[in-house]
Amino acid sequence: MTPAQTTSQTAIARATSTRGRVARPTARTTGLAYLGIVLCGLFAEFVVRMSLVSPGDAVATAESIAASPWLFGSGIGADVVMIALDVTVAFGLYRLLRHVDERLALVATVARLVQAAVLTANLVNPLRALGHARDAVAGVPGAADAALGAMETHALVYDVGLIAFAVSCLAVARLLSTTGVVPRLLWLGMAATGVVYLVGSLAAVFAPTLSAAIDPFYLVAIVVEPAFALWLVLRGRRLEPTTAPAPAHTLA
Repeated sequence: MTPAQTTSQTAIARATSTRGRVARPTARTTGLAYLGIVLCGLFAEFVVRMSLVSPGDAVATAESIAASPWLFGSGIGADVVMIALDVTVAFGLYRLLRHVDERLALVATVARLVQAAVLTANLVNPLRALGHARDAVAGVPGAADAALGAMETHALVYDVGLIAFAVSCLAVARLLSTTGVVPRLLWLGMAATGVVYLVGSLAAVFAPTLSAAIDPFYLVAIVVEPAFALWLVLRGRRLEPTTAPAPAHTLA
């Protein structure tokens, strides 16, 4: 072996080693961010909004929000954190999966960023609801109805954002199935998650009477998304390409 060949192989080994060291933090960071999304989303929806918003009862909703401004505000804060983490996950998954199919990875990333943009714009609705709730307690006519209306608009716009997220989930599921290193049950679960979000969100927007029948299926997402996040933390480095760069041609 010539000195030039030895130098070339050493450079390849170093490049491969460096790539592995970069991959692990990317997968781990993406997985931890995804777990954060799940926790923030569950807190904002189930702990905050479901405990304070009474569907069909404007007065009770306004009174609950006005009586618990810190709890309601913490739900808004959780949404802000969730959106920031969503952007982190969008770019993290792109970095991990672009070698599989760059166009499809881009579709998944853009769809997730569209969701983040919609949710960001939607933050104005709970802020409006908080203001209206305070006005309602102060006796301003119609303020209670405005508070409930703002929260109903928030829920509707949230579902619109989830349509984009569903597209991202389906694209990610396809990418994961192609890698050959992700457990079959996991990528099938991600595909099912995308279907649930898509059907559920379309129903919420166009056929609200069907939402109650679809709601139990969201348990699929509650199980699959944290499972995928944990897999990224523990096994996500397997998503990195394993092929080393082609050796440079040298003159012997």
